[in-house]
Amino acid sequence: MSDNSTLLIEPEALPNTIGLLGRASCKRTVAIGAPSLPVTVLKCQGMRVSEQKLRQFNSVIGWNKSEQLPPTFVHIMAFPLQMSLVLEESFPFALMGLVHIKNTISQLRPIHINESLDIKCYSSDLISHKRGWQFTLNTEAYVGDELVWRSASTNLLRQEVQTIARGNMPALRKPIEPKGATENWTLANNLGRNYAKVSGDYNLIHLYPLTAKLYGFQRHIIHGMWSKGRALSALSDVLPPAFEAHVKFKNPILLPAEIIFSHQSEQNQGKFSMYSNNLLQQHLTGHWLSL
Repeated sequence: MSDNSTLLIEPEALPNTIGLLGRASCKRTVAIGAPSLPVTVLKCQGMRVSEQKLRQFNSVIGWNKSEQLPPTFVHIMAFPLQMSLVLEESFPFALMGLVHIKNTISQLRPIHINESLDIKCYSSDLISHKRGWQFTLNTEAYVGDELVWRSASTNLLRQEVQTIARGNMPALRKPIEPKGATENWTLANNLGRNYAKVSGDYNLIHLYPLTAKLYGFQRHIIHGMWSKGRALSALSDVLPPAFEAHVKFKNPILLPAEIIFSHQSEQNQGKFSMYSNNLLQQHLTGHWLSL
């Protein structure tokens, strides 16, 4: 990536995510045979954490280490940059219709709440997928010249005709057997709206049953990154200071919901999953490794 491909955005000039979602509703995927990703890098220097937003975020995901950022918080700090990148004219895909299928976060060290971050976003790894096109949105966070956090969000643009409405996938024939310790979580009907307030992700599929039905869901669904954030919060006492956490998003969680969270950890690694309370659907699988 050459220097002239980097666009700097001042923190006070970061666009409002609601306005970006309005623009996103108008953008369409470019109908071309072999799309290509732009080389653009968006960068914002000197980003500071809003203490009020952080308190609200911690409450919504259950994070209890008040002096350091939750591992998924940088993701929401970078969300306006990520959206702006996808909304660039040269980006071949529309934001609406993208499905977040995988996410990897590498926390190279804990980030203190008072540290100033330089954050940059860029896209990579465009490949053909049996259902359409797959690509990665990359985010990196620096304190000065030190890389302290990075993530890779894999997205899928589906181009095949769907015969089953999203959020209405058939259940498994036999219950899944969770491994390790388990916890039962109750997810409230308004959880998507509460997470949208702190994340800026007001995608209509997360807000109300009626707005979610416009996109083929039975009811509104919780954000995938809430699921990851909540899982890492539940594991906060066993996660090392430096770690890498991978998740795959499976069936969406329709709200309200009763969820079973299972996890098992060893000294330098662990696994975790989310299931429906009848154990007939798996919503998320993940694992973490010490760095």
